[in-house]
Amino acid sequence: MKKSKQLVLKPNTLYSGDCLDVMQYWDDNCIDLIYLDPPFNSNANYNIIFGKDKKGWDLDERAQFTAFGDTWHYTSQAHNRVNAILEYGQHPAHKAIDGLNRIIPESPMLAYVSYMAERVAEMHRILKDSGSLYLHCDPTASHYLKIIMDEIFARGNFRNEIVWHYGAGHPPKKDFARKHDIIFRYTKTKVYAFNSTHKSMRIPFKETATKMHFTNVDKDGRKYRKYDSGKIAYLDEGKVVTDVWIDIDGQQARSPISKEYLGYPTQKPVKLLERIVAASSNAGDLVLDPFCGCGTTAHASQNLKRKFLGIDLSIYALDKICRARLKDTRNLKIMGLPTSFSAAAEMDPFLFEQWAITLMQGFVPNNKQIGDGGVDGRATLLHKPSGEKGLVFAQVKQGNASPDAQRALLSQIATRKASMGVFITLKKMNRTPTMLQTIRDAGAYQLGGVKQYPRLVYWSIEEHFLGVAPPLPDMMPTREETQRDLLTE
Repeated sequence: MKKSKQLVLKPNTLYSGDCLDVMQYWDDNCIDLIYLDPPFNSNANYNIIFGKDKKGWDLDERAQFTAFGDTWHYTSQAHNRVNAILEYGQHPAHKAIDGLNRIIPESPMLAYVSYMAERVAEMHRILKDSGSLYLHCDPTASHYLKIIMDEIFARGNFRNEIVWHYGAGHPPKKDFARKHDIIFRYTKTKVYAFNSTHKSMRIPFKETATKMHFTNVDKDGRKYRKYDSGKIAYLDEGKVVTDVWIDIDGQQARSPISKEYLGYPTQKPVKLLERIVAASSNAGDLVLDPFCGCGTTAHASQNLKRKFLGIDLSIYALDKICRARLKDTRNLKIMGLPTSFSAAAEMDPFLFEQWAITLMQGFVPNNKQIGDGGVDGRATLLHKPSGEKGLVFAQVKQGNASPDAQRALLSQIATRKASMGVFITLKKMNRTPTMLQTIRDAGAYQLGGVKQYPRLVYWSIEEHFLGVAPPLPDMMPTREETQRDLLTE
């Protein structure tokens, strides 16, 4: 296989793209630990909401971006994927998919588990013989996923079904409240790292046990309990966790008032990932998260002096959120993003939209990429004109910007009372008399009574690669850009 310079393995790097496409370029037996928190087949779309009031509630006029979709259908692509596994008898998940194809044929669940089978098989290949893999899921598909995992990793290498009780939420009227996720732990062989003495693997003893059993005190003043076997347990060390984790609160990552909160859907607490990374790797080891989202695994790996790799389809999540929260990001690389005009021209149209929007400071992608009313992204002016909300809308076109597309953006600006609009194209547009008249008709935005900016701005990716920035006034930074500035000061 020809190596892709954009996708070669480089520790402490984030990769944009499908993890299957990225991992295929990596050598066998090169990763020490893999944690994956993939879509759960939850039949939902998960959004990042940018814009909160002082109490943390979503604003009425908010920027919202679909981080990822988790709705599956048995499409022709899924059909071809299932057939490819069935026709290749040596595929690591062949028997599992064959059996599931008989039980749940042509179903959304088969589309999902076959998607996962492709990727888990690749993860097994790149995992070291001494490595471990943790698969985070929930009861929606855990029973199907375990069949896949047992075949790929072998049932004898199954180590734990961890139940993470995350709490919070309101109970339904006709069901027991759903308050837990499942984390499957597998190893590749019988020889693997497991650090049970690390502090993250310990939890405090219950108060009742403390009073009844920890009655001895050593010369240093430490309370301890001595068992009949002669073993001693110190109170301040706590007890080793079991496979039911009730001490890590999911609200640490989900509540707007939490310091960890990033507004990313399905965000997990750093403590959860620190426990996993500490348990199954050592300092200097290489940790991979193939669905890295907002970068919690990379964050935990940095905290514990491990090297990390992250892969995600969302350019915004990688470039804005991950980069903002990771330490010392000056040398952090995001591979798979276009580094030339020709590479940008070959991008998938939806990814091109995301990427083009993120090139402008303060802008976030829109929540829709089809039927978005001419708005692909938005920002808020740092200095708002009197009586205006200061919203700035952007539309992206990989091809030519038709007059209809320009009118659609202008219509959205007028209808939603935005202050400005930006039209982003791949190639620089010639300023025709009609375009110049459109710009004049849109008027100008005046900053501080001195500098004027046209309310309709045209900018291109061609200009971006020539070092020409869009002619825009300052925008309110996103939360992630603010965090990045604070970390690099």
